[in-house]
Amino acid sequence: MKSMKLYFNNEEIALLKGSYKLNYTDVESLNKSEAGTTIREMIREGMLKISVQTYADDTWVKKFRDYKAEDSISVKYYDPAALDFISFTGYITNFNCDLQKADVDDSNGYTNKTFWSVSFDIAEY
Repeated sequence: MKSMKLYFNNEEIALLKGSYKLNYTDVESLNKSEAGTTIREMIREGMLKISVQTYADDTWVKKFRDYKAEDSISVKYYDPAALDFISFTGYITNFNCDLQKADVDDSNGYTNKTFWSVSFDIAEY
């Protein structure tokens, strides 16, 4: 499905049973005049934050952590308002991963199939 694709630095991100949510926030300044009237000044409209939730194996958890360590990443996502892919520069924040499943293969406890529930936000610069 076209709308479920997400790219970091031109690499398609694996969204295994996952999804992302687009959040648009306005940066504004609210002040009061001497008469007590609220004055709203729009500093920046529609700052994007993408909230991602997905399942990942160890390899993808490491890739997500590597992307998080970068100062900035190029992000491409499907924008339903534009009916097309849009790109922006952002960074990963609020990274979380929870172990969901680990299959033990031998008597030493070696695990070769580990799956994580991963969530993070991508904030726009």
